[in-house]
Amino acid sequence: MNLGKEAIEAAAGLFADPSRTARLATYADGHDGLSVQTTGSATLYVLEGLAFADALLPVLGNPRIAHLTQAASMPGSHAPADSPPSAPPSSGMYAPDGTTPLAQLRVCYDGVEDARQVIRTTVKETLKQPGADYSDSILVNGVMTPVEAVLVEVAYADGSPSSVVPALYDGTSRCTSAAKTRHGLGARSAENLRDEIADFFSDALALSVRTRRTRYGKSAQTVNAALERNNLTMPVLRERMTRLVPVRLVVGAEFPPGSTASTLPDAVATAQSARHISVNPWSEPAQDLMTAERIVSHLKRQGLVPDAFVDLVNEEPLRDTDIEQLFGAATAPLVRYHRTDWVDPLWRAAKITHTLTRPSVFEEAKRFVRSDRGLTSVRTERYAGYLGVVIDMSFRFYKPKTTPVARRAWRDGGVLSRDVFGSWELIVASAQELRVRALKDDADARLTLQVLAGTALIADGLLTPDSGLKVSSGRAPYRTAPPLLLDELLRVPRGVRQAEAVLIHFDPDQPGGVGTHAKYTYPRLDHLGRAERDGAGVTVLTEADLHWQADPERSLLEYTSREQRRAAESRPETPVERNRRRRQELIRYLGEAQRTLDDLRSQQAQFPDDLGEHPLGLRADWNQIRLSVRELDDTLIDARPPADPAPLPDPEED
Repeated sequence: MNLGKEAIEAAAGLFADPSRTARLATYADGHDGLSVQTTGSATLYVLEGLAFADALLPVLGNPRIAHLTQAASMPGSHAPADSPPSAPPSSGMYAPDGTTPLAQLRVCYDGVEDARQVIRTTVKETLKQPGADYSDSILVNGVMTPVEAVLVEVAYADGSPSSVVPALYDGTSRCTSAAKTRHGLGARSAENLRDEIADFFSDALALSVRTRRTRYGKSAQTVNAALERNNLTMPVLRERMTRLVPVRLVVGAEFPPGSTASTLPDAVATAQSARHISVNPWSEPAQDLMTAERIVSHLKRQGLVPDAFVDLVNEEPLRDTDIEQLFGAATAPLVRYHRTDWVDPLWRAAKITHTLTRPSVFEEAKRFVRSDRGLTSVRTERYAGYLGVVIDMSFRFYKPKTTPVARRAWRDGGVLSRDVFGSWELIVASAQELRVRALKDDADARLTLQVLAGTALIADGLLTPDSGLKVSSGRAPYRTAPPLLLDELLRVPRGVRQAEAVLIHFDPDQPGGVGTHAKYTYPRLDHLGRAERDGAGVTVLTEADLHWQADPERSLLEYTSREQRRAAESRPETPVERNRRRRQELIRYLGEAQRTLDDLRSQQAQFPDDLGEHPLGLRADWNQIRLSVRELDDTLIDARPPADPAPLPDPEED
């Protein structure tokens, strides 16, 4: 086992039967007691057994809810009060010699309270997720599938003493559900119960191994005494079914030559991906985020993206040298968000989009996804979905109403038109300069403006996925996918000016667009770039307006055609139209009658050997059908219209 001393002590204190665990880990019984798990280039050695449920902590967060959390480094002034923070990124550790990698991770929080807050919010948000509450099953069967954990050193930037704890990387839902089963709802509300469970887990962070074992021993004595005294009561059942959970703990690892501090975290992510993308899938946004993070990590290992880009994706604070490396010299005043260490959300989106669509990067990313997920191909629309769930990390909490729709729009292509995958450079300039250059047919400025404005429109729900419902409800004059509409919009002067206005008015810290949820709107511009006005003031931009600006001829044609169809469908049917319709119905019914008769006739050969009755029944049945047909023929002859008028002679034949 390549573990540090404190990690070995934490591992020994985790298991309910330490003597058995020690025999398995040290081959005392003459056989290898460790399981092997291959995770890409690394091989993990796993020790299985029953563990104390409250000793397994979610200090690494829970990828199942990663698409709902804010970046761990986001400043408190920018983050909403009710947004769940994510755990800081973990890294591998080395032995004291500085070269031997250990089978344990390290995660650094700002302070103890930050770690406790992540644990609390992770537990509460996990219990809120659909399909993540197994408490009813656990009450009957206990936790049947082992949870998976790795030893983690939890350090603190403020100098607080660090500690090593067994951290869950798979099975957070099972452990939190077990805790819910153990506590029981009682007279508490569901919210109060979640708070109590979350506090229970966060308080366990401060417990030593000795304290935890002592507390469990006292609890076990109490439960056993209650069982002997009162037989099996519900509180006793809850305790006995949930105090211990099966666990698979990483206690060793083999790493390939040239391993780095990210090798073990990547191996853990591979193990998560193998289970929760194909076998027991999470929600689609959670899967997309996990895939996106693994793409970026892979590209970094391949040397295709720099460390600064990884920090940008993770929303880490960036130094001026990082900004210069990513965006160019003297760009910091423009791309920094409110002059902080964070990048403006739209410029962050533009850099992520530009970097991950460079031909060599794009091809390698698709190759990795095909290999990682066992896909035969990766469509452009699917690839855009991976980008979207990373990009919205900057503003998803402020735009909760539009974020689900925005993610669907990204999975329909987002801002990734065909030209975005071509050869172009990201132009870091003001909205006004981008507009001027785009109007002069500068392709780089046009595509930069397209990505920036498109991201804003998608985020605020003004650019939504293609659907027939949008057209039938009047929200759009014609059907088109988001990237196609953006490409059309940015190729006309009016669309370029509208894109500039979108950039000027976009606010990542408030919900925008249209509807009662919106705190701000976008003005609709005329062909000269002036805000249009109606009786209520400045006309508010809608998704239909984007279509009219991008292709007014097609919009008018589709709109006129649709209105004509609606008018035809809504007006009363004339007698001539009604008779024409009924004649068509009569022909259809007669055709069906002919097909039925042909089918019955084809079965005559089976009578009387295989059929006990003639297909057309008795002679009386046949005669009734024949008379009905004859009556129909007589009626048709009686109703015969007059002869058609003779055609006029052709003048050219004279």
